[in-house]
Amino acid sequence: MRVFLRLSVIMFSVLGLVASAVVSANERAANFTLIDQHGKATELHYHADAPAVVLMAHSTQSDLVAESARILAETQEMYPGLEVFLINAVDTENREMVRQDMETQGLGNLTVLDDASRLVSETLGFDYAGEVLVVETQRWQILYRGPVAEQPGESENLVAKVLAQHQAGETISVASREMPESFNTEKLALVSADAPELENISYTDTIAPMLVEKCADCHRPGGIGPWAMTSHAMVQGFSPMIRETLLTKRMPPWHADPAVGEFNHDISLSIEQQRTLVNWIDAGAPRGNGPDPLLEVTAQESAWSLGEPDLVIDLPSFDLPATGVLDYQNFIVENPLEEAVWVKAVQIIPGDHKAVHHAIATVGEATAGSVNEDEEDALFRPQLMTFVPGNDTYIYPEGNGLYVRPDMAFFTQMHYTTYGRETRDQTRIGLYFADEEPEHVLQHYSIVNPAIRIPPGEAAHEEVAYIELQRDAVIYALFPHAHYRGKSSSFTLRYPDGSEELVLNVPNYDFNWQRYFQFEEPKAVPAGTMIIHRTVFDNSSNNVSNPDPSATVDWGEQSWEEMLYGGVSFRYQERQEGDTDVNTLDYLTHIAMGFLDRNVDGILSLNEMPQDSRQQLAFPFVMLDKEKKGGLNYQQFHSLMSQDEMGGAIMSEL
Repeated sequence: MRVFLRLSVIMFSVLGLVASAVVSANERAANFTLIDQHGKATELHYHADAPAVVLMAHSTQSDLVAESARILAETQEMYPGLEVFLINAVDTENREMVRQDMETQGLGNLTVLDDASRLVSETLGFDYAGEVLVVETQRWQILYRGPVAEQPGESENLVAKVLAQHQAGETISVASREMPESFNTEKLALVSADAPELENISYTDTIAPMLVEKCADCHRPGGIGPWAMTSHAMVQGFSPMIRETLLTKRMPPWHADPAVGEFNHDISLSIEQQRTLVNWIDAGAPRGNGPDPLLEVTAQESAWSLGEPDLVIDLPSFDLPATGVLDYQNFIVENPLEEAVWVKAVQIIPGDHKAVHHAIATVGEATAGSVNEDEEDALFRPQLMTFVPGNDTYIYPEGNGLYVRPDMAFFTQMHYTTYGRETRDQTRIGLYFADEEPEHVLQHYSIVNPAIRIPPGEAAHEEVAYIELQRDAVIYALFPHAHYRGKSSSFTLRYPDGSEELVLNVPNYDFNWQRYFQFEEPKAVPAGTMIIHRTVFDNSSNNVSNPDPSATVDWGEQSWEEMLYGGVSFRYQERQEGDTDVNTLDYLTHIAMGFLDRNVDGILSLNEMPQDSRQQLAFPFVMLDKEKKGGLNYQQFHSLMSQDEMGGAIMSEL
């Protein structure tokens, strides 16, 4: 008897035919989100406009599976709009191995989803690599379960038969088919039994401490979570929702790709924790014996999570109407300090979390003007921090600080959104001071592209911008920001030798949860390193958050408009005079070159400049391009921007 390995937690062998679950009339495919071999996220129920979705359990170690995948690729061409996803739950095969294998097989266009936790495969009831589900997209009912064909490549394409019957509105003649005996002659990779013991999971010792660590900061009385984890009974009642949000990656709200980089304050669940929690839920979320640690989850004693601040800045109160669009509010608060200080941490607490879209707190020279003057230079002042949902506290990296002189004022840009009832907000900013002058000055750069234009109906439109660091630096944190159409976001470092490193990938961007991703090990980079920020926007009707799929979307401050905005928190390797202030010319040059250089080659050609200014800029471009590269590098473009007439002409076009 030849041994075959089953893709499930439990391994067993069968002589003859390999059993496959029979499809019941009401069996449905639960929603899930997984990341594919290219680092892109796929949510099953996003594809509700497809005629059907075909799912197949995948392994790189089976010729029969490869042949089945090839048949599915051909089937996809036969049925326009058909979605085909392979799901790989083999723990010895990572995404890069899968990507290379699919390219070798000539199947690189097929999507292979990485089910590292195996939870999706188990939920779908997959037993063997090569097993297929055909799913209709109105009620997500499973129409067929079984092989692609009795003998892949040599017998009838059963999936095509099911699709033809479904398309014609006919009854599916064969709703399930046992996996053929030939599949147990292939040695399929077993999902190793490295998970914890999944029987008799202790609520007291395992589940509750996990929830306290990962969830209770938000899900507590007075927290921002919609319900509080204050007892076993509460968790048990919400356990189906917990399971669903875990499989769709909506909770915990941590959206960094686990295969790219390691970050501080990672609130995601490990694979072991995911499996433990879901298996406990599937067992009925039993209480068991022992005390209930969730009874100790209470409201936070103080709103200041870092303790009482050294200085609290109370912004002016602001009354919001129930409906309507509000301009940005730009508040200036006088500095009450008589001596200079170094800030080491900041917390921003909105008076009404529902109303505050974001708050950008900066410091700068006190200027004459109204408390709410029209302010365009928030980017060009030292930044204390940015508040967005999920990011209300920033502890600066050790040895870093932000210098605040007594002649400076505190500026805060507030973006308010109405939500159906009148309310009043009074945001508070808490500053924490360093006891002594730090070694380094914390810097912040923004990567923006105000020239974005997203076509109507486009499901995956990419925009890009970058900055090129002119000094050796250490990068601490990255912050991707978009609005309702943001789909995914990434940051890549391109080093002076041309090599590239993907350092942050956010495959399923969520506008409701934004954060600075702080590297566990800060990135030391040489001068000339480009930080390239890309965001993919979804302007299709499948995006349930999309305000208007028919609109052409440009840059704008409101949430129904869009932004490509990336924040970079860093320091220079060697401190220099002037580092405590922002050099406006340098910053403008960084921003302008970073989005005008459309092919991201570090050289700005005349053809990449705004069309109306090209004639005026033609001669300066030729004169500055001394190496005859066909364009200007950063230093040469900086020289151009420093000329009042030329710089003004460029900025007026932007």
